[in-house]
Amino acid sequence: MFRVLLVANTSWYIYNFRFPLLRELREKGYEVSVVAPHDKYTKSIEKEGFQVNNWKVSRSSINPFTEATALLDLIRTYQRKKPDLVHHFTIKACLYGTIAAKFSRVYRVINAVTGLGHVFLGTRTHHLILRRALKPIYKSVFKARRSTVVFQNAEDQEQLIQLGITDEGKARLIHGSGVDIEQFKPPKDAAGDFQDPLQLLFPSRLIKQKGLLEVLEACKNLWSRGYKIELLLAGDLDLDNRSSLSKDEITGLQTESRIHFLGHVTDMHTLYASCDLVVLPSWREGLSRSLIEAASMEKPIITTDVPGCRDVVDHGRSGLLVPLRDSRALTLAIRLLIENPDLARKFGKEARKKVMAEFQVSLVNERTLEQYENLLKKPIRRTYN
Repeated sequence: MFRVLLVANTSWYIYNFRFPLLRELREKGYEVSVVAPHDKYTKSIEKEGFQVNNWKVSRSSINPFTEATALLDLIRTYQRKKPDLVHHFTIKACLYGTIAAKFSRVYRVINAVTGLGHVFLGTRTHHLILRRALKPIYKSVFKARRSTVVFQNAEDQEQLIQLGITDEGKARLIHGSGVDIEQFKPPKDAAGDFQDPLQLLFPSRLIKQKGLLEVLEACKNLWSRGYKIELLLAGDLDLDNRSSLSKDEITGLQTESRIHFLGHVTDMHTLYASCDLVVLPSWREGLSRSLIEAASMEKPIITTDVPGCRDVVDHGRSGLLVPLRDSRALTLAIRLLIENPDLARKFGKEARKKVMAEFQVSLVNERTLEQYENLLKKPIRRTYN
């Protein structure tokens, strides 16, 4: 029996995105457990019989002492658990986990790149300096012997290959974490017409990088033209994120009766079923889980023409793509679907077909397990680069 650790910087991530993988690994005979900071989702994972090893790491800290402590804590966990394979999610887990694996003589590593972040995407001078300084570290991690690097979209993969941080022999493309198409399916008695007022859903954290300001501007434009729309914001504040809306900004928006702050929603299936259109004009994604869930529910989608979003939507066939940070184009796209409900329904039908062909969780887990098997069947040479 092979021993596998799934490692992330929050238990929330594992519970919301990788729980089906945990279950399938157990069903296939793997001894699998989790390494992540304990949070309110830890007990939900443990109730299913999976051990959660507490990792003392902060996802937003850059304090050298704190980060060294987090690395040492992970090394101790690996040395105690002696896994045959470790699967890292989120960038800190990839960086620290690969280093910990080296010191702990764990020779099989999968690093899942869930998004490139500001280090690789920023264009300001300090981003360029930081990228140059960190490149050797990233390169040593993503080119480590007996490791595989999994990307969620082809453009992230190509960018890191072009930068020389990884290579084609180690890179694999797997579309996100997958969606359960039986859980996220449209109700049989779904209404055909849009509601009055129309329910417009923004399913994301309340941060600027998700395109929230563009959505708010588009709604203001549409309200000024007499369109009856209610905006549903399904996501928490993320004050640790540099592009988060402040509490004062949120307080100001709460004076608008047509905006509904739902916070974190656990039953997204019911929420998708109750809305008419889904908008997520994000600046960039690894691969948007929210969009895939909405598509699986046959919801008409408007999103941006950027990596991780355009992978989910085929423009003019299964939804609409608008230019990045363009509230006017977003306004026009929403108007188009409001005024053409038959087209919107057609987009929703095609969107679910695409999910069934590319993004359902069984396909994603199948491809992931292939990577496990490829690494585990190879004999170990006791060296580590």
